Amino acid sequence: MILKSYIVEQNVAMLKDYRATLIYGQNAGIKDDIKEAIKGLNKNSEIITFFENDILKNNSLYENIFNQSLFSEEKVILIQEASDKIFNLITECLEKESNNVQIYIFSESLEKKSKLRSWFEKDPKSAIFPCYEDNDRTLISYVNKELKGYSGLSGEITNLIISNSNMDRKIIKSELVKIKFFFIEKKINMKEIIEVLNIKSDSGFDQIRDKALSGEKEKINKLLSETEILNEEAFFYLNILNYRINRLKTLFEKSQNNVNNFEQALESLRPTVFWKDKPIILQQLRKWSQKKVEEIITKIAKTEALMKKNSYLRNDVIVKDLIIHLTNKASTSS
Repeated sequence: MILKSYIVEQNVAMLKDYRATLIYGQNAGIKDDIKEAIKGLNKNSEIITFFENDILKNNSLYENIFNQSLFSEEKVILIQEASDKIFNLITECLEKESNNVQIYIFSESLEKKSKLRSWFEKDPKSAIFPCYEDNDRTLISYVNKELKGYSGLSGEITNLIISNSNMDRKIIKSELVKIKFFFIEKKINMKEIIEVLNIKSDSGFDQIRDKALSGEKEKINKLLSETEILNEEAFFYLNILNYRINRLKTLFEKSQNNVNNFEQALESLRPTVFWKDKPIILQQLRKWSQKKVEEIITKIAKTEALMKKNSYLRNDVIVKDLIIHLTNKASTSS
């Protein structure tokens, strides 16, 4: 039975209606939240966690599922990092009924041809759902839900929490823990939230980003000669670039690549854009195209991979080369 992750998030208890559930996808944040909720719902059950490698080495899954628990009447089995390697073991166990055992399997991305995915999609007694990457809408909903009842929570603060976490739910979750610990009276304000989140500010690099994406070669040359690009901050710089580029991609999609729709798309964008950034982003939209933006997203991903794999390289030089590439790309016609 194929389910939707957002529906399961609202009512994780619905998974008890199925003998086993397969949860797959790249969004580790959603999977962690669901895992915690499962454990919370089964506090009186014996909970056993396996990793796929453990199962393949020990072949003890079957006996752990069907041997009676010494600690409680019900048992919950959590299987981490699963793949088609344990397909036969899983299906063998599921072919035999066990009313007091719930099985939850967590996997990374599974292709349509995956045997494990295909079996769960077809089996009416089992559930399966993908955890796709979050977008602005889902993250805004997530933050607002977690901070419900807090006064002072504005769209600007929500935007700040999300952008500072690079749209990663796992990071947002840890930031929310800090916020709840600090604001015990449930009154949030912008000044203190900046301190709590330890938000890095690099107005110099923000200016470099904006001039590069606007194709202003002379100003970029001047800024790069005057601004110190720190080797140890290279990944922070990439995050700043990547976040803005992905925002441009979203705007192109919202506007259907029609220049007449840019302003309307910008007004509807969530998280909202700070008013002072709107003219800059509109200017950048007119310099770019959706195709060029997608090429740059790939370029940034390859740059990040290059830096991670080669620790001996000068990351500051790589970032400068990327900035020059962006500038040249923005200054040429689509």
